Amino acid sequence: MALSTDAKLWRGIFCTLAGGIGWGFSGACGQYLFTFQDVSPDWLTVLRMIIAGILLCIFFLPGHIAAMRPIFRPGVHWLWLLIYALGGLMISQFGYLTAVEYTNSGTATMLIYFNPVFILIAVCLIQSRLPSKRELLAIACALAGTFFVATHGDVSHLAVSPQGLFWGLASALGIAVYTILPARFLSAYPTQALMGAGMLVGGLITGWIIDFPSIHFSVDIYGIIALALIILLGTIGAFMLYMQGVADLGSVKASMIACVEPISAAVFSVAFFGTHFSAMDYLGFTFIIATIFVLGRH
Repeated sequence: MALSTDAKLWRGIFCTLAGGIGWGFSGACGQYLFTFQDVSPDWLTVLRMIIAGILLCIFFLPGHIAAMRPIFRPGVHWLWLLIYALGGLMISQFGYLTAVEYTNSGTATMLIYFNPVFILIAVCLIQSRLPSKRELLAIACALAGTFFVATHGDVSHLAVSPQGLFWGLASALGIAVYTILPARFLSAYPTQALMGAGMLVGGLITGWIIDFPSIHFSVDIYGIIALALIILLGTIGAFMLYMQGVADLGSVKASMIACVEPISAAVFSVAFFGTHFSAMDYLGFTFIIATIFVLGRH
């Protein structure tokens, strides 16, 4: 039985909100693991990508066998798949978790919302055009927000660690890569199945490069629960909920509602870890979130 327009609207709003909160909660779980468990960002990134990749492939590959079959044949698409997996999915995941380790889940999540600016710059380069006035305003908002978060208005010092700032922006760049690349070079493949394959490939290659089995870690039962929440709720569940929200609302409305992610991450960081944010942090957060709404206006 088909849902009414109103029912689809409310389902889309609920799913998008739930997905954004799930992403924000996963950042808090990462902060817990780095603070109270013996876990490193590279180990957590590889584990998260491999398990999430396997689960996404199990969920979505069987329904898209014909569409995904060409990706297993040698060709130039392998290069784009590697860039998508390593330069997009892996960098976004590793950069975010490393930024969480050096800052906190709220600040790291705010920094990755610089990604619309990277996407905008890429689109302008691809289309060989200059940004519009509205797009320039969005860039100005993102730069102002990052400035206030990073310096608290004092250019003589950084209010966050250089490593946290660098990896937060690197994660934003990775998000831009995995957002743009499929539409440009991998559009023949279903999004969900492609992301599953990309996470699995990226996780396996990265695990081989860093010698994953040799990395020391130690977690108790609470650490295992946090790991499960990151993978099942913060990766698989959040992604599937957000994709349902996009289907019901469209990408523009869904992306604006998903701004609840950095807000929820900041709330979880304050509630669970007693993180203190200054007035300048909140000003920076406001400017960064404003970027989404400026770009979302028609």
